[in-house]
Amino acid sequence: MIKLEKSVWIYLILVMLATYLVQIFIILNGGQEYEFFQPFMVLAMFIPSIGAIIYLVKSKIGLKYINWKPRTFWYLLLSLLVPIIITLLGRLLFEKIGWGINHEYLIVDNKVVDIDLSLFLGSEDQSISFFLANFFITMLVVNLVSSLLAFGEEVGWRGFLQKKLLEQNSLLKSIVFLGLVWGFWHLPIVLDGFNYPEYPILGAFIFLPINTVFVSSFLALLTIKSKSVWPAVFAHGGVNGVMTLLFEMDFGEYKLQANFGILCIWMVVGVISYIILSKGYRKENV
Repeated sequence: MIKLEKSVWIYLILVMLATYLVQIFIILNGGQEYEFFQPFMVLAMFIPSIGAIIYLVKSKIGLKYINWKPRTFWYLLLSLLVPIIITLLGRLLFEKIGWGINHEYLIVDNKVVDIDLSLFLGSEDQSISFFLANFFITMLVVNLVSSLLAFGEEVGWRGFLQKKLLEQNSLLKSIVFLGLVWGFWHLPIVLDGFNYPEYPILGAFIFLPINTVFVSSFLALLTIKSKSVWPAVFAHGGVNGVMTLLFEMDFGEYKLQANFGILCIWMVVGVISYIILSKGYRKENV
């Protein structure tokens, strides 16, 4: 049983309701074909943070409740690099086992050729080492830009709700509950085919909520260890940004297997994150 103050339950219900209304409005107006799809999706992404800020101001707790100050460079760096590493290793793995085809570049005779990506240091034929550096620099920029939108969710989720959950619940319960909330927060738009167009029901009720539980474990590690919301913002930006290159591979008939594969990758990351975080964990350190 999850324990939360009544006012926090009200916050959560209102955030879910407001987001669902925005998503349903988008769907009724054509879904992804709606001309204002992007602006309304941005609005939906900021609802958790808007709600948290209103709650903190109205309750006189104050915005200082959110851990704003970045306290360590290393967790910020980890938050930026992990989504990039998962994307590169995932693409290599899926190509190796024959589940996916890469159409963005080819590796021939220790060179990367036919690059169909807009890279920061150019997209002409280049050595593998230069390509990797070029890719990392480009994706860091992509992650930072994507983080502007992820900020709208993470101030509400990891900055506010995670702390409230940890005040009255165990670490495991808090991570799992927040992960499920985050996953089902997307429910209407996913059922409309946004993330998993081939199997929206399976995506909405299985893939996404389980994924978000394990991603939440990683984000909890970043947030609690750094005592700052910013690493979660940047990591979330990376998931929304660079990891689209993994999800958008040409999986053909192996689309379902590939999504199980991505889930397994995050499962490994999430379990390792929880093991690291649970060692020496103290509520007073949150």
